[in-house]
Amino acid sequence: MAEISRLALSLSKLGIQALARWFKASVQVCGAENIPDGVIIFLVNHFTRLETLILPYEFYRLTGKPIMSLAYHGLFTGALGTYLDNIGAVSTKDPNRDKIIIRSLLMGNNPWLIFPEGSMIKDKKIIESGKFLIYSTTGTRRPPHTGAAALALRTEFYRLRLQHLQATDVDLLNQQLEVFDLSSMEQVKNCETFLVPVNISYYPIRSRENAIERLALYLVKDMPDRIVEELQTEGTMLLSGVDIDITIDKPLAIRPLLRKRVIQKDIRTLHPIMPDDLLPSRPTMRRVASKLTRKVMASIYQNTMVNYDHLIAYILKYYPRQKLSFFSLAQRLYLAAEAVTKLKSIRLHAGLLQDQCVQLCRNYHTVMTDFLEVAERSGAVEVEGDLIRLKRPAMKTLFDFHSIRRENTYQVILNEVEYLRPLTRKVRLIAEHSPWLVRRRLRRKFLRIAKKEFELDYEKYWRKGESKPKNIGAPIFYRRFRPKAGILLVHGYLAAPEEVRALAEYLHHQGYTVFAPRLRGHGTSPEDLAHRTWEDWLQSVERGYMILANSAQDVVLGGFSMGAGLALFAATNKLYKIKAIFAINCAMRLRTRTARLAPAVVLWNKLVDKLIKDEGRRHFVPNEPENPHINYFRNPISGVKELMELMEQLSSRLDRIPVPTLLIQSSGDPVVHPEGSREIYENLGAKDKELIMFNSDRHGILRGESSQHVFTAIADFLHTRL
Repeated sequence: MAEISRLALSLSKLGIQALARWFKASVQVCGAENIPDGVIIFLVNHFTRLETLILPYEFYRLTGKPIMSLAYHGLFTGALGTYLDNIGAVSTKDPNRDKIIIRSLLMGNNPWLIFPEGSMIKDKKIIESGKFLIYSTTGTRRPPHTGAAALALRTEFYRLRLQHLQATDVDLLNQQLEVFDLSSMEQVKNCETFLVPVNISYYPIRSRENAIERLALYLVKDMPDRIVEELQTEGTMLLSGVDIDITIDKPLAIRPLLRKRVIQKDIRTLHPIMPDDLLPSRPTMRRVASKLTRKVMASIYQNTMVNYDHLIAYILKYYPRQKLSFFSLAQRLYLAAEAVTKLKSIRLHAGLLQDQCVQLCRNYHTVMTDFLEVAERSGAVEVEGDLIRLKRPAMKTLFDFHSIRRENTYQVILNEVEYLRPLTRKVRLIAEHSPWLVRRRLRRKFLRIAKKEFELDYEKYWRKGESKPKNIGAPIFYRRFRPKAGILLVHGYLAAPEEVRALAEYLHHQGYTVFAPRLRGHGTSPEDLAHRTWEDWLQSVERGYMILANSAQDVVLGGFSMGAGLALFAATNKLYKIKAIFAINCAMRLRTRTARLAPAVVLWNKLVDKLIKDEGRRHFVPNEPENPHINYFRNPISGVKELMELMEQLSSRLDRIPVPTLLIQSSGDPVVHPEGSREIYENLGAKDKELIMFNSDRHGILRGESSQHVFTAIADFLHTRL
């Protein structure tokens, strides 16, 4: 009989904890509340060797009980076999396997872990013609094993039978107990048996040479190719960093499935029943086990954690043309990510639960580049600069079962969510959208967001005698048919889009489509601005970028003062279609020394708020603006702190800006120090850069007499770069 060694269990626990510190893997468990109070069989999909290490430890941590499991018979040799025996593993070819498992489940001391697929499913292919059929190593399709369901049914059958015999026939009860090496009913736990479906998902799935593989090849000569593939795939996932999501679904109770008359008759029979006896209820039990297995498999695969790789893979699969650009892929990825979040019962990776506009403008480039390397190695695409060419025939190529994770990871990723038909249908629809429809959907969506956001903020934060008229703070959009380019024009701190209206009108007349976003907290009241962060302002800029990227072939980022800093910062995130940048009086260095005290004052305010309400707080300071009909008269100190943090972040990223950049600076600017623009110029990554110093003692040079000279300089710069 399988017994668990506490020493082996403790050593395993310490070993896994040590490996967790070494490997770059993140394990997240969802649905722990679904673990029932009873006898449990965890049924889990099987993709890597990692499950046999990770899952027993995680289930032990959640239940407080050592986990017993079935293990491949070929592993029970030498020291490894001894170790598996000590941690409660049972060989799949142990002649007493079923008896051992049923006895353990009747006693209820340990949960069990079983892989219903029977082996690792390296290709993730589990659906064929709408049925659960698994591709085995022999090259044939077979249904998943019903053994786990059958064991659960038999366990509950015997538990109910023993309870019945306890009340009706003690002699027969003792005979039945002896079959499972039990001495009394006190050893039989009085509770129900449950099957608990569990899905384990990995992101990202990658395969390449790594340190673990090289070490193993050094120690073991002539290693089988199957083992090399496993070391490449699983070693890469661990060393490069992989998110491991374990989802525990609602338990399936076994006792209600035994209420059928023919089964109840066998439970109550007063004749001895041996484990291998052919009972009248056996055909019924087999049908119930088969149906239960299908239900378990559906539950397991419905809980697959959907990630960016799945969406990109299906977009490429269903995209109707032979080539697409990175930005076209990003557009469809955004729409797909937004669409799948609305699907019920679809589990999503953490990245898909975040604001997708932020993800698109900051992370999509990295995500797509990483996946396209996989698709290219799999023979599904060719990447030439910013162009992706699809290779349809290669997508259908068959690969050896043991090599598919390494040679065609793309197909494995496709197979993983094949069962999620609502998901694949939704992504296919988006992949087949015409480019014109995609652009229109995104442009309208972000315009609607910008307008609605301002309306809601204005209504919430309007202050009599302080808030400006709506037209001052509303976003500005001047659109042209077939424009030279789209220009994003970002206003400054304490201001509103009205501040840049004159420049927007000038550039529109020059043949450009122009959008001036309203930065969150501006155009309403200082109270609104007081709790905004620089990330909020950047998000407003990113949404504006999406409007223009879907309105014109090329995009130019421009801004004034703090808006100039935001335009520069946005450009450091490898946004698509960006052809040039211009920054006017960028607020890299503020002249006022009191600005440096803003972080300390904010900290002081927070401390006072927690301790006592008194006059010691200073949330706002007076502001004397050049444009009183636009700017706030009160300046929140927290806003100054956010402005300084934005510029600090920008200063370390300037070398990431590769596109032509124009810097314009007033030599006598009373608000920002001209040295800030010189510092930007020196640290820019762009080879094509220009700094123009205007002889002016004003900060707001976009309005007034000198503004036309600034406008002309910008127009000349754009004319020569676009």
